Amino acid sequence: MIATTFGALGEPSRLQIVELVRGGPRSVGEVVEALGIRQPQVSKPLRVLSESGIVVAEPMARRRIYQL
Repeated sequence: MIATTFGALGEPSRLQIVELVRGGPRSVGEVVEALGIRQPQVSKPLRVLSESGIVVAEPMARRRIYQL
């Protein structure tokens, strides 16, 4: 579990996403806007963070809201 967590946080964009979500729940669009990168470049890191249990995604209508 610890190795998975550190592995997930070892990539700079994933760590930036965790720092954003630490301030409160964020949608993918909000993460994209805050980091100034394209949506596909956010989706993969969010998937890794979700699979490692660091963030949780909650569907709301057509959006997914991520939180720690």
